Amino acid sequence: MKKLYALPLAAAALVLAACSSEKPGTPTAAPSSAPGQATSSAASPSTGGGNTVSLDPCSLVSATDLASYGTFKAPETGEDGGARTCTLTKDKATASEESLTVSVGVRDSQGLDSVNDAGNGKTNGNVQGRKAILVPTPPTNCLMALEAGATSRVDVVTVSTDPEKACGVAEKVADIVAPKLPKS
Repeated sequence: MKKLYALPLAAAALVLAACSSEKPGTPTAAPSSAPGQATSSAASPSTGGGNTVSLDPCSLVSATDLASYGTFKAPETGEDGGARTCTLTKDKATASEESLTVSVGVRDSQGLDSVNDAGNGKTNGNVQGRKAILVPTPPTNCLMALEAGATSRVDVVTVSTDPEKACGVAEKVADIVAPKLPKS
C-alpha cells in the first residue's frame, strides 16, 4: 500500500520540478506548516482578485479542453462542500479502460488559506500568474486550488484510475482555467 502513495507524490514532484519557481531551489511537497514553492507557469504570482459570485464553473473547462484524454460525457453541475461544481467524466469504451473525472469548483467564500492538507503534503506555487496550492490525495485524487481573490478560490479536482496521472491532469486543467478567472 505504501507504494501506491509514493507514485502520485513522485509524479507530482516531477511535474512540479519541471516548472519554473518563484525562488531558486527544488520544489518539494511539504507539510502545511512549511509548504514548498512550485509553479506551473513562469508568470509571477498575483493575488487574483475579482468577484466569483457570477462565475459559472462550466465556463472554465469543457470536454473540448479535455479531448487529449478521451471523450467526455456532458458536464454535470452541482454543489459540493460549499462549492458550485462542474464535473466531466470520461466516457469509457470498456470496463478496463482508464477512468478520469475532472471537476471544477468555485468557492466564493473560501480562499487558499482554507485548503486542507490531505495527509500527503501540499505545495504552494502559481499557475498562470495566480497563487495556487497542489494537494495530492493518493491513491487516485489530486486538488489544484487557484486563488480568485483574498477570500475566494477555484478548485480543480481530478480522479483517475492511473494514480500517476491525477496531479499531472490537475495541473494541465489549472493552466486552462486560470486565464478565465476574474482579474483584480
